[in-house]
Amino acid sequence: MKTTNPVDVSQPHDLLVKHFLSELYLASDLFKNYLAGEWVELVDFDSLKQESTETVDRNLSGLRADLRYSTRLKGSDEELGVFVFLEHQSRPDRFMAFRLLEYICAAYRQHLSVTGEKKDTTIPPPLTVVLHQGKTPWKKVLAMRDLFSSQHDMWIDTLKFPICLIDLARIPPDQLRGHPALCTLLDSLQSASAGRFPERLLEILGRLKNVREEDKLKSWSMAVSTYFTAVQGKAKENIDILFHALKALLGAREAEKMTATIADGWKAEGIAIGKVEGRAEGIAEGEARGAVKGKIESLLLFLESRFDEVPVSVQKKLIGLHDNKRIEQLTRLAATCQSLKEFQKAL
Repeated sequence: MKTTNPVDVSQPHDLLVKHFLSELYLASDLFKNYLAGEWVELVDFDSLKQESTETVDRNLSGLRADLRYSTRLKGSDEELGVFVFLEHQSRPDRFMAFRLLEYICAAYRQHLSVTGEKKDTTIPPPLTVVLHQGKTPWKKVLAMRDLFSSQHDMWIDTLKFPICLIDLARIPPDQLRGHPALCTLLDSLQSASAGRFPERLLEILGRLKNVREEDKLKSWSMAVSTYFTAVQGKAKENIDILFHALKALLGAREAEKMTATIADGWKAEGIAIGKVEGRAEGIAEGEARGAVKGKIESLLLFLESRFDEVPVSVQKKLIGLHDNKRIEQLTRLAATCQSLKEFQKAL
């Protein structure tokens, strides 16, 4: 299936990152699972507090990291022990260190406006973290000294501060670790950049199946759904893909509500995408594409009724079918086969 990718999708990326990582336990999980061990031993990531990224100087209003946290150092009684800056990047940036330095200085200016510049005033040391989701790995995040026109040793430690890179391009989906919601976020970012979002959406949302808090489950599902359609484009076929993935996680009724909400938003923008109603339980639509989708959903429901659970690999293969005759053959086989394994072999 052909998909479209907007030229600049940085805003949907950033919104998704902020939606998930404003949850402090998810941010903590990210740092503890993906930063080097010495940072985990030094910094108490379980005591994170989210800090405002608003600046006190209007001239610096554009200088804000995506997310900023504060926490203490392990073994210290000082509550404000370190500032943690999290910056999300969809592509490598040669001047990343300079941008981070601007964020650090803006945060310090804000901090001093509150504490005052007293004789004994100190400022928390910075820890900067770059979350990169590019299609190819980021070879190296340049330090400030790498940007200087002179590489003389006299400047080797000038403006030196730690930059930690979490490069999703180097982490296969099956090696993602942490809370299910964190893995859902990282897998979504990774799959969007790799151009594999449609084929992986079912598995991505499936990572949330063990989330017990209904409000969180719906909120995270809706965030991923909005991100998916923003990245893939406002097309009816993307609603179809999304509906099936949501249905597997939340059931037909909730999937209908979410896809209808997204489609209604498109309609408000004047985008014609056709009807999204009547998909629950795989009811065939009037047009040919809708009829195929309806038959596939009916087939999946029938398989579920016979064999309880249908593997994700089988679901994905069926979703990719477009030939009516082939779908009818498989439907007849589903009624006569002795086992799911027999059906899989024919598929």
